[in-house]
Order: sequence, then structure tokens, then C-alpha cells
Amino acid sequence: MPTLSKRVQLWPRGLVGRVTLVLLAAVLLEFTGSTVFYEQAETYSADDAHLARTAEQLSTDLKLLSITPPDRRTTIASMLSTSDLRLSWLTTGDLEPEMSKMHPLHRRLGNQLLMFGQGGLRLRRPVQAGDVSGVLPLADGSILDFTAPGMLARHTVTRGLLSAAILAGCVLLTASMLVRTLSLPLRALARAADAIGHGPQVPVVEGGPREVRLLARAMNAMQGRINRLIADRTEALAAVSHDLRTPLSRLRLRAGFLDDTEAQGAIESDVDEMEAMVGSVLSYLAGEDNAEPMRPIDLAALLATLVNEASDAGRDARYVGPDHASVRLQPLAMKRVFANLVANALAYAGNVVVTLSHKPDGVHVRVEDDGPGIPESELDRVLTPFYRVEASRGRATGGLGLGLAIVQREVMRGGGRLNLANRPERGLCVTIVMPDRNGSETV
Repeated sequence: MPTLSKRVQLWPRGLVGRVTLVLLAAVLLEFTGSTVFYEQAETYSADDAHLARTAEQLSTDLKLLSITPPDRRTTIASMLSTSDLRLSWLTTGDLEPEMSKMHPLHRRLGNQLLMFGQGGLRLRRPVQAGDVSGVLPLADGSILDFTAPGMLARHTVTRGLLSAAILAGCVLLTASMLVRTLSLPLRALARAADAIGHGPQVPVVEGGPREVRLLARAMNAMQGRINRLIADRTEALAAVSHDLRTPLSRLRLRAGFLDDTEAQGAIESDVDEMEAMVGSVLSYLAGEDNAEPMRPIDLAALLATLVNEASDAGRDARYVGPDHASVRLQPLAMKRVFANLVANALAYAGNVVVTLSHKPDGVHVRVEDDGPGIPESELDRVLTPFYRVEASRGRATGGLGLGLAIVQREVMRGGGRLNLANRPERGLCVTIVMPDRNGSETV
């Protein structure tokens, strides 16, 4: 247990400290890698010294062979051979033209041999990559053939670039892993912030660096205040709307005793409008904390019933789609959604066509009419509670602008999406796409 506590304390609590630690780790890794790299670079720079030793050994061997009788030169050359320099003596030999890419090496090795008084160097193509092979002439015309294995195996530039690439990759990988660890609490905060307003309160885990914990704590407190404000507003509106029903009922009753038929009709019409407004407010507020569970329902039967009720009332309503479609939804909430859409279409256009179809991305329901539609600039705003398009503020349509707000809320709560669009020919098309949970069955 003490070991765990000590390990936790070594990790800085603040975001600045943690980022500083990430940078420090990257610098330490860079320093360690650079140290190793420079040590290797010192090893690579020893190639000139290697050439000098090879030239000195060749010069010594060449002088020794020059004073050795020809019949013993083959044996002496074999005895002089080492793992770094293989020698053989030849009486003569035909050499292919030296390749141009060997000229730099020829110049370096030739200059070293000239320092020991030896010339006539000719390089030839080596048998294995990385070897250096060539010949040196003796005074009697014979030649000393030599091969220095692995002299070019270490290439300074290639190895240097490879080491730098590996080092940069290690630094990048280490830094990205540490920074990703630091960003996890911020991502959790972003997800929680995006979920606010789309359902119940989303508590944020108060973990991570000190600054992130403070932010999480502030966000949780903010959600609590917002929820309390919404609850207070909801209770106030519900209380006022509920209490208005009593005086409205008394007003309706007193209007019934009036002798003036025209005044009586006007008062009752006003009471009906006010009762409809109160009902819409209560209906909207009733769904604020709705926790209705989802269950399979026959969506086709639900839509057909709503359309048939409107048609039986003498309205122009039509349903297009399968006879049965089993979908997991919130029954009461979705009935309220489609009832609002059908009522809106009939109120503003006088006709409605409801179409049900199943597509790969879910179950699609389109509610279309031939009415005036909605101005393009108002398509988003009409989903706001209590907002109504200016042209619809009349006694004929009534309402408080809560119908589409209820639709938007319930569709989003069910995991679906809502789209409003004006039809090219005329009218409005409302499309609702609900997720196909466990697959829907259509007949």
C-alpha cells in the first residue's frame, strides 16, 4: 500500500505539471538517444583510421613479398592474411575497368598508400557487398590481390538517418501516449457537456489533473443549478396552467347563462382557445421527466389509426405503407409525436399524407402536406418551445408553438432524428427516422 501511494504522488496533480513531465520525458529520451547516436557516429568516423591501417598493412606486406622468392610468395601471402585483410599473390591478371562509383574510395585509399610510397592501386568489384577488393603491382610485374571484408558495412549517412528516424519515432510515440493519457479526462468532460440538455443529468467523474477536477466539479454544480432552475420553471408553469382551469370552467359556466347568444359564443370560443393553450402547456411539461420504457409496438397500426380518425372526421388524410410494422418505441410519447404532426398538417394545409418505410439506417416516417410550408429561415426556430411563425398567430390555428417542440424532444429522447423541409412543389415534409432496434418486422 505505501508503494502505491508513493507511485501516485510521483505523478503531478496539476495539468501544467503533467505536461511539463511529458516534455521532460521527451527531452530525456532525446538526450539518451543522442548520446548513443554520437557514440555510433564516433565509431563510423573511425573508417579513415581503418583505411590508414589497411594501407599500412598492405604496404608492409607488399614490401615483404617483394624480397620473397617467387616460389614462396603464395605461401607467404596466405600466412600474412588476417580476418581483416585477405591476401593472395598472382603472377599476372586481367582487371576489368574500375567503376566510377569506386573513384572516391580509390582516392582515399590511394592517398594513404602513397604516404607509404606505394602506387598503382586498382580496385575491382567485390564478391560481397561491403567488401573492398583490389590489386597492387610488384616490381617484377606480379600482383598482390587483396580483400578487406566488411570495410564498407558501416555507412555513416545511412546508419545516421536510420538512427535519427528511430529516435524521432520513439519520442513521438512516447509523447503521444502520455498526452493521450492526459486528454482522457478532457474527452470525458466534452462528452458530458454534449449530453447536457438531452436527458437526465450526466454526472462527470471528478478525476484527472487538478484543473480538470475543478472543471468537472464546476460542471456538476452547473448541471445541478440548471436542473433546479428547470424544475422550478416547470413547477411554476404547471401550477399556473393547472390553476387556470378552475376560473376557465367558471367562466364557461357563467357564459351559459347569458341571454346574448353572440356574446356567449365569443366567450366560449375564447375559453376553448385558452383551455387548448393550457392543455398544450401541461402536455409539454408532462413529458419533461418522462421515463416511459420502450417496448415493441405496431407503428403501422398506430399511424393508420391516427389517419383513419382524421378521415372519419371528414378531413383529407391518407396513409401509405405496410399493414404491420413492429418497432421498439415509447408508445405514448410517439403517439403524441405523430398526433401533433397530423394535427399541424390538417390545421395549416387541410390535408396530410403519412408514409411509413423501412431503410438500412432505420424506420422512416414522412408526414407531408400541401400547405404554405415554413420559410427557410424559420425551419430551425420553429422547433423552439413557445415559438410560432408570425403568419400562424391566428385564432384559426391556435396553439402556443409547443407541438413541434414536443416532437423534437420525444424523437431525440428515443434516439431518432427529425428533419423539416419544404417540398419542391408545395407544402411541408416532416421526416422522422427512428433506429431499428433488434430489427423491425413489416408486413
